Amino acid sequence: MEHTVQIIEKPDWVSWEEIREVIWASHAENRENGIINAFPSLPSDEIRKKVGDEGKMFVALDGKKVIGTWAVLIKNNRKWFTSGEYAYECFVTVLPEYRRTRAYFLLSRTAMDYIRWKGLSLTTGDAHENNKTILKLKLREGYQYVAYKACKDHYNVVIAKWLNECPYPSWYIKFRFQLSKLYLKTRYKMVPGKGKVKRFGI
Repeated sequence: MEHTVQIIEKPDWVSWEEIREVIWASHAENRENGIINAFPSLPSDEIRKKVGDEGKMFVALDGKKVIGTWAVLIKNNRKWFTSGEYAYECFVTVLPEYRRTRAYFLLSRTAMDYIRWKGLSLTTGDAHENNKTILKLKLREGYQYVAYKACKDHYNVVIAKWLNECPYPSWYIKFRFQLSKLYLKTRYKMVPGKGKVKRFGI
């Protein structure tokens, strides 16, 4: 069956609860494999708050049915790889039965067009370190691993993509990523069900 996929900014007639249901359903396989992130488990009000008034939630529609989501937030933090505004992508997902359609590609293109329209040259995101499927996909799309991030019960890999010329050589990016990984895995011990525990009194 051929699907006609449309990408739009979340309209008022799409509820945040429907958004939550799509995100939750899309991560069922990850949960079965023990890959559990906080964002897919958030209630609808928390998803709305995360996106906020300044963020954009794009949805993929098959008719009136939401089949995928992709949020873009604008952040302004000092990291080793940025010192100004940059984009942060989250709630990126497509329902399993629609993954052979163009939904993911169309969502990605819409998000990148928006990020460029905002005048930003860097976009980032993160994923569970054991989610090899999405991490390999992001590498093929031109993202690079730039840091590790300690979350409850697990680590995330932080990814980044420069939309213009990357200002750092590849060896330096790999070095900073490995340094971040070593630092966090020395500093924290993950205790399932109890969150992260600082080691050596650091």
